[in-house]
Amino acid sequence: MSMRLRSALVIALQVIALFGMIGIKQWTLSTGTPVLLETAPVDPRSLFSGDYVRLSYTISNLRLDTLAGDKDFKRRDDVYVVLQQDTPYAKAISAHHAMPPVSTGQVVIRGEVQYASDSVWNQQTRKMEPAKNLSVRYGIENYYVPEGTGHALERPSGKEKVSVRVAVDRYGKAGILAILVNGEARYAESLL
Repeated sequence: MSMRLRSALVIALQVIALFGMIGIKQWTLSTGTPVLLETAPVDPRSLFSGDYVRLSYTISNLRLDTLAGDKDFKRRDDVYVVLQQDTPYAKAISAHHAMPPVSTGQVVIRGEVQYASDSVWNQQTRKMEPAKNLSVRYGIENYYVPEGTGHALERPSGKEKVSVRVAVDRYGKAGILAILVNGEARYAESLL
């Protein structure tokens, strides 16, 4: 096999891999079930805060004593969280090691346990309390925005409420459809 043919083959495989990654994300966005997630405050310190927004969700920190499902998770475990549509945001109702069956109005989002702890900080009492707690990453924690606009979304003014509409496919993979400010889309994904 000539060097020219090998080079062309390597380039072709890289292009196919790139289009495959793009295709998988677009498949999730176009076929997934739309779910509205409530964002939680995030530490705004980042060298790139003007280029992307770091997002945290209320479903990113799970207190297992308030949820049904499995209770024995450890760092780097896959977790399947059942979300029930509520008004206006979806809420976590259970956490599992494997994909569980769901009822109408429910969707399963897949994440990875970042850490599991046996205590949680109580803001009111300002003390640590015993409770099984998980920090979960879903792969939808970063969203790229035009330069200089990220800080306004990470730290909205008192009147603004930032939420995120995501699409969750049947395998639990999620993708961001839109960033909403006070219920109106500020940034939205499209196929082109």
